[in-house]
Amino acid sequence: MTQDQGQTATTEMTERLRQIANDILAMFNEQNVTPQEAGTVILALIHRLMGVLQENREMQRAFVASIIDVVNQHLLQVLEESDSPPCRL
Repeated sequence: MTQDQGQTATTEMTERLRQIANDILAMFNEQNVTPQEAGTVILALIHRLMGVLQENREMQRAFVASIIDVVNQHLLQVLEESDSPPCRL
């Protein structure tokens, strides 16, 4: 697969998954799901996926690393927006 083909495949997957995420969020809004309830659903899905990935440790590690990256990016943004001293990486 060339780099262009890989980029195209990534873009297509992103668009498809974005629509799924938007549909889920719309359903949460329709059913008045609270942020805490939505978080519980997300944690349950993560737990389920970890079980599904049990047989493929490399994919499981990659998934955990991506979760950690998302949390780290969020925390970094929060710290940078606060009155605390600047973060240094």
